[in-house]
Amino acid sequence: MSVQQNPIVYGEAIQYELSNVVNPIPVYASFNRNFATQPAFLTWYLRNVHQPVFTGQTQSNKGIDRPIFQVSIFSQDMNDAFNLSNTILQSLHGYSGTFGTSGLWVAKVDIDWLYNTYDNELGLNQVILDCTLDIPT
Repeated sequence: MSVQQNPIVYGEAIQYELSNVVNPIPVYASFNRNFATQPAFLTWYLRNVHQPVFTGQTQSNKGIDRPIFQVSIFSQDMNDAFNLSNTILQSLHGYSGTFGTSGLWVAKVDIDWLYNTYDNELGLNQVILDCTLDIPT
């Protein structure tokens, strides 16, 4: 039987990796946004935790947990938003190895650029990325 990670392990790993990739741009969990004081920042939230995908003929082994997290890149300047998005894509898409500081092994990271938009009220460009972690369990 496969064993899946506690969601806090995923959250800590996501925060750590994103913070390292876009440093010095601030990275927040979605409930910590601060639109008013920073010209550029990232938010993320975790979804679809503990959705195992089984491979092979014996369905009870070779489990893969596939948590998905969504990243929102906010910036007053569209070029900065696109460049930050590209930095994340170049650094993490296709990544395989230890993710975060807890020794979480990721077989592969897939990142899809969902869309970009502009919020007139906030005066911020936004790029939305969807990120899937393939984690052997």
